[in-house]
Amino acid sequence: MKTNGSLIRRRRIELGHGMNRFAALAGISGAALSRIENGQRQPRPETLKKITSALGCPINEVMTEEDGAGPACEAGPSAGNDEEAACEAASPVEQSAPTCK
Repeated sequence: MKTNGSLIRRRRIELGHGMNRFAALAGISGAALSRIENGQRQPRPETLKKITSALGCPINEVMTEEDGAGPACEAGPSAGNDEEAACEAASPVEQSAPTCK
């Protein structure tokens, strides 16, 4: 399993936090959070714990299977900035999770 940065971003936005404000709340740099949310870096376990604690969710809510199973989120062409994403659930189990278009 690996961290799905799009799920972190979606949850952060749902909580009403901007990137830098949330990064400070989690005790990490804004640059590190940006790289994690954009899938450029996988966080160390201690960093992931800080992020999920600040999000108020268990770690498994921001994880995805490495074989592609799990939530599928991609920035859409109309996203305009890193705050918006077009998301859809990848499995029936995920159907209760909120989706965004």
